[in-house]
Amino acid sequence: MEEVDCELKWWTEEYGFFGDYYMEGDNSIEGYLIGQQQTLEERTNTEVEGIINLLNLKGKEKILDIPSGYGRHSINLANKGFNLTGIDINSVLLKKANLDAQKIGVNVNFIKENMIDINFDKEFDAVINMFYSFGFFESDEENNKVLRNFYNALKPGGKLLFHTDVNIPRILSGQYKEDEIRHLHSQKTLRIIDKYNPQDKRIHGAWIIQDQFGKIIRKDYSVRVYTLEEFVSMCKQVGFTSIEAYGDWNKTSYTENSEDMIIIAQK
Repeated sequence: MEEVDCELKWWTEEYGFFGDYYMEGDNSIEGYLIGQQQTLEERTNTEVEGIINLLNLKGKEKILDIPSGYGRHSINLANKGFNLTGIDINSVLLKKANLDAQKIGVNVNFIKENMIDINFDKEFDAVINMFYSFGFFESDEENNKVLRNFYNALKPGGKLLFHTDVNIPRILSGQYKEDEIRHLHSQKTLRIIDKYNPQDKRIHGAWIIQDQFGKIIRKDYSVRVYTLEEFVSMCKQVGFTSIEAYGDWNKTSYTENSEDMIIIAQK
């Protein structure tokens, strides 16, 4: 499979992976967990309840959702009374997020900014980084800077929730879905190819959306993925003191067979 040239910056708005393409591909019938079909709304509700549960939120906390995408977690949390700021670099996703927030009458402070450039200082009770949204940058130094930005944004005692569905031990044991087909609500199909390269510790992947007439649009990406041990070490280096790992939103302990890896790090 062709690997992404890092100079292309696959995550930029100009490349077109995020935006309408991503929103269409994200809305599949199957979802991403094996044997757990949920609508996108059901998935969002499960994840938001899990966020509240794992962070032990009480109802009025100030939360930073980064990157916030098209706002499905931010809007749902704001609708429950939390104070939300959502940051994303993609104006298409932010436009959708703002429109959806307005439709249900909730206030979310959506901001267009790159997560490597944010400069908050002790402003938030919680930072959430959802769905495989870390490790976008080419170097570990850049990704470490993003993590430090998250740390700096938190008030003393605040918590970071980091979530990914990429668990490297599952990949190495052959349990991870490296090539799968999902059926989209748009009547198209999405093929996802994820290949882990142990040399550069990145997943080089592609989304391939095909319509009923055979037209194909392919978007490639490359993400640095971290083991639990690597991420814990990074968290400690930037200053986090208490770090817990879970395998799902119900506080099940993380194992090498977990489909999800959810880390709670406290400042």
